[in-house]
Amino acid sequence: MRRIVNVRIPVLIASMVALGILTGYFICHNEINLLWLIAVIPLTAIIILCSLLLKNKKLMILTIIFAVVFTGGALNSYYTLQNFRVCDVDTDQIYLISGTVKEKGSTAYGEYVIIDNVTAYDDKLSGKVRVYLSEKYGDFCDVGYTVQFYTQLKFNDAFPYGELNYYAEDNVKYTCSNYSELKSTYHFSLSGSIRSLIKNTFYENMSYDTASVCYGMMLGDTQYVDNDALENFRYGGIAHIFAVSGLHIGLVYGILTFILKKCHANKYVSAVLRILAIIFYAWICGFSVSSVRAVIMCAISILTRLFHVKSDGLNNLGLAAILIMFVSPLSLFSVGFQLSVCGIGGILLFSSLIRRALKTIKIPDKVSSGVSASFGAQVGTFPIMLAKFGYASGSGLLLNIFVIPLVSMLFTVLFAGTVLSLVIPPAASFIMQYSAMPLEAVLSFLVSANFEKAIINSFGAGVFVPLYFLVAIALSDKINLKILSRSVFATCGVSVLAICVLAQTYLPANGYKVSVSSYDNDGSVIIKSTQGTVLIMTEDASLSRIKSKLHREYATDLDGVIILGENDCVEAYDLSLNCKDVYVSPLLIPVQPYQTVEVHYEQCFHFCGIEFEYIDGQSVTALIDGVSVLVTAESTTIPTSCNLVISFTGKYFNELNLTPNGTRITNTKAFYDASYYGKITFYIRNGKIIT
Repeated sequence: MRRIVNVRIPVLIASMVALGILTGYFICHNEINLLWLIAVIPLTAIIILCSLLLKNKKLMILTIIFAVVFTGGALNSYYTLQNFRVCDVDTDQIYLISGTVKEKGSTAYGEYVIIDNVTAYDDKLSGKVRVYLSEKYGDFCDVGYTVQFYTQLKFNDAFPYGELNYYAEDNVKYTCSNYSELKSTYHFSLSGSIRSLIKNTFYENMSYDTASVCYGMMLGDTQYVDNDALENFRYGGIAHIFAVSGLHIGLVYGILTFILKKCHANKYVSAVLRILAIIFYAWICGFSVSSVRAVIMCAISILTRLFHVKSDGLNNLGLAAILIMFVSPLSLFSVGFQLSVCGIGGILLFSSLIRRALKTIKIPDKVSSGVSASFGAQVGTFPIMLAKFGYASGSGLLLNIFVIPLVSMLFTVLFAGTVLSLVIPPAASFIMQYSAMPLEAVLSFLVSANFEKAIINSFGAGVFVPLYFLVAIALSDKINLKILSRSVFATCGVSVLAICVLAQTYLPANGYKVSVSSYDNDGSVIIKSTQGTVLIMTEDASLSRIKSKLHREYATDLDGVIILGENDCVEAYDLSLNCKDVYVSPLLIPVQPYQTVEVHYEQCFHFCGIEFEYIDGQSVTALIDGVSVLVTAESTTIPTSCNLVISFTGKYFNELNLTPNGTRITNTKAFYDASYYGKITFYIRNGKIIT
C-alpha cells in the first residue's frame, strides 16, 4: 500500500525553523515574556512519552530534532530583532562617522551608500548605516571605499509601522544625510573592482538603457534600470531575470563543467572548482538570497553525484532554506526569499505532473519541460505576488514559456561576451556589440510592450496564502490520493479559497469602504462604493505603493483623484493612474491644461454620491452617507461636524493621547493617526462607522 505522503525530513525541519522564526517575531513584536517558549518542553515530553509507549524511536528522534530547531529558530529570530532594537548612539548628537561602503545606489533625489564596520568617533556601532548623499557630497566613493563625515543618525525602529521594518532584514540600523563634506579613502575591493569593470564594459559599449538592463541581469542590480521599464518587467511576470538565481548559477556551473571535462580534470578537483566558482559568482553579486539558495542547491547536487548519493530536489530546497534562515532568520520575511523558495518549490511540485500530461498529447520533451517548469514557477509564486505587490501577471505564463528561454539563450551569449571582453579589453567594443545585439532587440520589445493591461488584481493576502499552498500541495503528485479523493479535496479547497476572495474584496451593499494607507507622513485614502471609486492622495505619496493598494482593493478604475498639497501638487499626479479628473484646492495657482488631464480647481464638488469640500490646500472633507470625514495632510482645526478624522500629520493627535497609528472611537466620532505608517479599513453604511 502506497503511503499518502513521502515525507521529506529536511522540508519538515525547514518548516519548523520557519515556524520558530515566526514565533520569535511574534514574541518580540508583542513584547511577550520569552519564558513562554518553555511551553515547548512539556509538549515535547508528552510526544516523546507517547513514542516510547508505542516503541517508535523514529518519532522520538524527530520530535527532539523538531523541538530543537523550532526553539533555535525562535531564539535566533527573537535575539536578532532585540539586537536591532538597541540604539548605540544619542540621536540628538552629531557624530564623526566612518565606515566601509558595501553598496551604492541612486534614489529619486540623488544617491545613497550603505556602510558597514561603522564607528561613531572611535566607538564601534552594531549594524549598518544608510547614508543619503547630496548632489555635491565631497570626495568620490564607491563599493570598498572608506568614508568619513559628520552627521546626526536616525535610529530605525524594528516595528515602526506595526510591521517589520524592511531595513531590519539587512541589519541597516541607522539612516542619515551627510551634513559636511564627505571624505573618502580608496581601498581595493576585488568584488567591487569586478563589478566596476563589468559596469564600465557595458556602459562604454552599449546604449545606456540596454547597458542598465544587461547589468541588472548580470549582477542582479536594478538601480540603473528605468523605473517604467522595471515596472513593465514586473507586470509581465519576468522580473526574475534580474534575480541572480538558477539561470546564472547554472550557467557558470555548465561552462566550467564543459571546460573541466575537456581538460579531463579529476572528479574531486572538478567538484571543488565548480563549487568555488559558483560561490565566487554569488559573492560578486552580493550574496543575494536567491543566489545563495541556488548555490546551496547546486553544491548539494554536485556532492551527491560525486559520492553517488540519491538526491531529491525538495530535500535540497529544504536544506538550502534551513541554512539561509539560521544564518539570517529575518530573510524569511524577505520577498526575495519567498519568491525564490516558492518558485523552485512550485517547479519541483508540479513540473513532472504537467510534463506527463503534455506527453500524453505528444508534446515534444523540450517543449513540455519548458512549459511545465514555467507553469510550476507561476503556481508557486502566484500568491506571493498577490500579497506583496497587489497583482500577479496574467501574461507571465506565456512569456515564461516562449520568451524567457530565448532570453536565457541570448544571456548565455552576453555572459560569454562579457568574460571575453574582460579578458581582452581592446576587443571589448567589437565583442560586446555583437554579443549584446540579439538580446537588445528582445529587451526593446519587452520594454515597449504594455503588460499592465494583462495583470490580475490582488485578492490574496492573510489566510489566503497558507490555504492556497495547502490546496496546491494536496493537488500535486507529491500527495498520493485517489482521483475521487483528489477531486473532493480540490472542490472543497477551491470553495474555501473563493470564500476568502469574497471576504477580501467585500463591499457592503449601498455602503462605502474607506481604506487608509500611509508611509512616513504621506499616504492615500481609497473610497469605494457601487457608484464608483475615489482616491485621495498627498502630494508626496509613493505612486508604486498607491498602485499596489489600488490593485489590492480592485480599484484601478478611478472616477476621481483628489490631491492634498501645495502649488505644484498636480505634478505628483501620474497619468498611469488612468483617471482624467483631478481635483485640487481652488487656493492654488492654476496649471491648466495639464497634459491630457482635466484639473478641477473647485472648493465644493460632488461625484460618486459623495460631497467634497476643501478646507485648505492640505485638507478636504467628504460627506459619505451622512458621515462627515476629514482627511488632512497638515495640522488643522477639526470641524465639530466631523465623525471620522484621518490624519497624515499626527500633530494634533497628541492631544487625544493616541499612539502612532492609533485609533480612538468616541460615540459617533473616530480619529485615526496615520502619520507614520498605517493600514486600516473603515466601512460606512446607514450613517454608521464600522472598523
